[in-house]
Amino acid sequence: MSKVDEDLEQTVIYIPYDGGDESEEDIAPSLPSPPFENDLENGPQLRLGAYKTAWTRCLDRVKFVIAEVYSPVVSSVLDRLRNIHADVMPGLPFPELPVITVTGTSRIIENPSPIQVQTSVDLSGGSLFLDHLGKRLDLEVSEDGEAALTMVNHLYPNDCLNLTTAMKNLISGFIGQDLDALKRKSAASLAQYDLNILQAWIDAIEDIDQRPSLVVFLHEFEQLDKNVVQDMFYICSLQIPRLPMTFILSLSTPSSSSYLQASLTRSTLTLLRAYHFLVPSGLQVLDAVLFKTFFDPSFEPLLLPGPTLLEFIQNYHARHNPSLDVLLTILQIAHTKHFASDIFSLLSNATPRISPRPTPAELSYLEALLGRLHAPGKSKQTTSDWRAQSHSPDILLQAVDSSRESFSRHARRTKLGFNLVRIVIQFLSLSKKDKLLDRWRGAAAISKVLDGDGVNGLAGLLKKLPSADLKVLLGELHEYLQNVPEEIRDAELASRNKIVRFRSTSHVPVDEVADWLEGYLAGILQPFEKSTPLWHVWYTGQSPFPSELINPALRSSIVSGVLFPHSYTGQETADEDEDLQALPDTTILFKGYTKAGKMINVYDWFDAFRVVLEGQLQSVLTTTATPAKGGKGKGKKSEPEPETQERWRLSVQARFVRALHELDFVGFIKHTSRGGGGRKGEYVLRTVLGVVE
Repeated sequence: MSKVDEDLEQTVIYIPYDGGDESEEDIAPSLPSPPFENDLENGPQLRLGAYKTAWTRCLDRVKFVIAEVYSPVVSSVLDRLRNIHADVMPGLPFPELPVITVTGTSRIIENPSPIQVQTSVDLSGGSLFLDHLGKRLDLEVSEDGEAALTMVNHLYPNDCLNLTTAMKNLISGFIGQDLDALKRKSAASLAQYDLNILQAWIDAIEDIDQRPSLVVFLHEFEQLDKNVVQDMFYICSLQIPRLPMTFILSLSTPSSSSYLQASLTRSTLTLLRAYHFLVPSGLQVLDAVLFKTFFDPSFEPLLLPGPTLLEFIQNYHARHNPSLDVLLTILQIAHTKHFASDIFSLLSNATPRISPRPTPAELSYLEALLGRLHAPGKSKQTTSDWRAQSHSPDILLQAVDSSRESFSRHARRTKLGFNLVRIVIQFLSLSKKDKLLDRWRGAAAISKVLDGDGVNGLAGLLKKLPSADLKVLLGELHEYLQNVPEEIRDAELASRNKIVRFRSTSHVPVDEVADWLEGYLAGILQPFEKSTPLWHVWYTGQSPFPSELINPALRSSIVSGVLFPHSYTGQETADEDEDLQALPDTTILFKGYTKAGKMINVYDWFDAFRVVLEGQLQSVLTTTATPAKGGKGKGKKSEPEPETQERWRLSVQARFVRALHELDFVGFIKHTSRGGGGRKGEYVLRTVLGVVE
């Protein structure tokens, strides 16, 4: 503090942190204590581990399915990239710059909403498609079997604010990937935005290894400055004979060719040789991802979504954002909510071990688990089972393992029924347009067959089919049953033989087949709630999705956190009439913020802040006052020394500046170059008005 006292004219004062009295064990990060009754002592850690296992399995499966959906388009793009610089039309007056546009197609979106039509949304698969394409480029091999050297550079709108910045990022993005760390002499250096630098780098790479292929991804192409893009295309087109460069444009506009013609000038279009590719998108792709992830009998996720969650996913996809990136976000939030709100969710993948001598917390947990297993009206276990499980934790945990296996068997057969219904509905949709089919169209609708009427009415639609068409449908069902896992195929042997018998007849009995098929599907599709009393561990059921987490109210949350910090710090909730002096500095300053006008005088703001802190000082001095002789009277307050008063004044200034910077960092204030009356730097503007405490 001596240096601070000597020089008060500094614009910035650095106060080093001296450390605290806490030990490393006290400040080490840790999960909060169990927030639920009957929870294990390490319950949060176990649920976190179970969440990571479940979400990792789900995420890997979703990415695998998406890769399958995008694979044909990615292969087509790679095939074009291999010969894109060799397939040049002869006789052109100047070389053309190859450009590949990647966009979604709105033709496979059934009944698009007005919001989806009018709003520019990402139909090209988002980052998932580009990630998959980038990985395939890394694995690309040349015709002679060796690895093809392909350099990829990603440019975003913030990287192309002007032409100079765009060219610098274009060049540095490739040179930064130099595998041999080639260095150039500083005396011979060109400007960082000169494309000749990239040409020299290519020549050096070619002398050492094969000539690389340069691929530039332009993300969010509609957001780029068109003047910058056109100038960049013109400069790069001049180097095409020497630089093997290709641009890949990520578009959200359904018609990429029309957008290029409308946004780029004719002179720029003559420089480009464009190839257009459509990426699958829409509700059909969403259903494919959901079915192959959660309703595939050969794959067992640790958490199955209920109809409420599936309906929210479908509605959000149709009305707001059809990108598959949002699907991953929704699924992750659903997993987080499930494993954070149920103490039994830690049993999803494995059963934890209980010590031979259970602790009180373990006994409480086992008691709650026993009550869930033998819930009145839901459990089919006998009194002898309850007696054995109540006396032995090992037998109780074995019952949990049995419930897990029972739910798994039930889920496999139910998912088989979902896929059979889907095959029937898709076949009926090709032959007729009936509104009754909407009851079973899509993952959310098919999942609802477990509740309510199920597949009632399906036989009536099947009876309207000709005998030949019904025979074709039976062939598709038999082919699907032949390709399911062996365990399921053996269990459905009687059904497969029944289908074979129907197909072997010259004339398929339509009424008999329709009634049998409806009854067969109704028998397979049984609610998950009937599988085991612990069904909620692996199934979300009718649990609502926390939609506020998708589009949270950031403004109100931040304001509430600043005004009522005790609600977010894990401390005891403060009383409503709590003294202002006991609040954090940022909250004290923000209290004055809410009472000020649109413009705040910084000096007046500081005076109000100083008055509150002086009240804190007086409270401290009162508690440390010297008691009067004989124990009577209030005693005499200890007067601070002049040096102490000076240090206190500096600390008040430092605390004010720190609190002011915190509000500035959050975005509550805006600095002004001139205030009212010609004064400079005395006022700041409020950015948030109408705050109600």
